[in-house]
Amino acid sequence: MLYHRSKILAQYLYILSVIFVLGSFFLAFVTYNTFSPLIIGYKLYSVTYYLWLLIPACVVFYFLLFIFRMYLNLNIKDFKSDILKLLEITAISIFLIYAILFMLKITYISRLFIGYFAVYSFLFLVFADYIGRKLVIGLKRRGYSIRNILLVSGDEAENSGTGINFREIIASQEYLGIKLVKEINKKDISGLIDFVLNNPVDEVIFDVKGEEIADIKDATLLLEEKGIAVKISTNFIPFKYSKVSFEKMGERPVISFYTAPEDDIRLFVKRLIDIAGSVLAMIIFFIPALVIGILIKLTSKGSVLYKSKRIGKNGRIFTFYKFRTMYTGSDELRDELIKEYSKDGIEIKLKNDPRITKIGRVLRKTSMDEIPQFYNVLRGDMSMVGPRPPMPDEVEKYSIRQRRRISMKPGITCLWQISGRSRLSFDDRVELDLKYIDGWSLKLDLIILLKTIPAVLFTKGAL
Repeated sequence: MLYHRSKILAQYLYILSVIFVLGSFFLAFVTYNTFSPLIIGYKLYSVTYYLWLLIPACVVFYFLLFIFRMYLNLNIKDFKSDILKLLEITAISIFLIYAILFMLKITYISRLFIGYFAVYSFLFLVFADYIGRKLVIGLKRRGYSIRNILLVSGDEAENSGTGINFREIIASQEYLGIKLVKEINKKDISGLIDFVLNNPVDEVIFDVKGEEIADIKDATLLLEEKGIAVKISTNFIPFKYSKVSFEKMGERPVISFYTAPEDDIRLFVKRLIDIAGSVLAMIIFFIPALVIGILIKLTSKGSVLYKSKRIGKNGRIFTFYKFRTMYTGSDELRDELIKEYSKDGIEIKLKNDPRITKIGRVLRKTSMDEIPQFYNVLRGDMSMVGPRPPMPDEVEKYSIRQRRRISMKPGITCLWQISGRSRLSFDDRVELDLKYIDGWSLKLDLIILLKTIPAVLFTKGAL
């Protein structure tokens, strides 16, 4: 409930922020036409020539506010923690706007005007953040849309095992209109029933141990009859990494514990990014791919493409494509080389691998051999960002913990590819993959994609 109310509130604040961005656009136009004639001697065209730019600008800013998960933690009293995020959002937005102008070959829009727009957008977003916080907290203090919460817990000295102080959490949610109206001891079930029958209560939270759930069964059924929402802490299963969600299978309610991302909306957005990114990449690299194919054919025998079976999400097998960088028949030497050169018995990373062709060394150094993987992304076998897909024989050697790295769809780039690439050990790469899975967000994907560009251009960590 708290999270859902937070998401709804965030949507309102996204809209408020976009409205402020619109204002910064027109202020930038006025500023340019006021000062530029004094500096460079001419004004912009009529504002109607530039209004079309508002559509991509608003879409980009809204999309990035969503990706960066802004305004989901307004309980933080000091809004300064948002300023750095807003600066990142503004910088990325302006970069994307410049990219749009470049791709459309539009030259009549002044870069100085875009500069003014960037400065005003950042300042207006900070102002919108501040105003939004004050407005929301002010409305809740006046009693608008208040939700009364009743907390049922043990004695203060008793540890329920959750490690969570629900009293403090509820107290920190003022901006969501959450109000703790009473706290009742879990042993006083009759007092609980009497209170909810005679007072306005919207929700009851049970902070109890797993073995005590049966003791509150009658109380929860009564609350259901009265139409009051019920929440029960899930300390009875001590998961270390799992996130929790609640859903229905048929008519039966179930609690879901999961480690890999399960947010359907954001995963859908991730898929849309994969489709758009792979199509765009295939268009951009079409000519280079043709040249690479010809060079591979002219310099060594064998097919242009290398195809192998790889392990996808949760053990699914798919055909993996890349440009061939080794001599034909090199796979037959793999087992022997693993025995001789592999420290972990799983993979080989040789600086002067005798199996690699001359053109193959260049392709691997520049990562151009991975261009065909955009087809895997378009098919849905892979994603733009995710743990690299392992071979079946590698997965057979994984420990139980290491197998968690295949709980998410594999990708073309990932955390370890921007953190040292081939210089990292296998264990280091696994740890980075697990860190990515546990902390996945669209913002993290965006950061990895942006950092991959210089990592590839400067061949950082490549063999």
